[in-house]
Amino acid sequence: MTSEDIRSELDKDPFVPFRIHLVSGKTVDVMMSSAGWFLQNAVLILHNPRIGQDAGYDMVALRNIERIEQLRQALSGPA
Repeated sequence: MTSEDIRSELDKDPFVPFRIHLVSGKTVDVMMSSAGWFLQNAVLILHNPRIGQDAGYDMVALRNIERIEQLRQALSGPA
């Protein structure tokens, strides 16, 4: 996975929340476009990127990302 793959998801207009699946089996949900910050070979994902709120984070090495799943259908419920 490359930073451009993640960046293209973050830059979608309108933004569509997505889930990052890691090779370890762990998942990281990205609910806002402002939640992702790029480092040299990793992406920092803020859990709650709103000002004034405590924000935990995950730092994910790009090489550990297996795939990305859009959450549009999961959030809108069954059709």
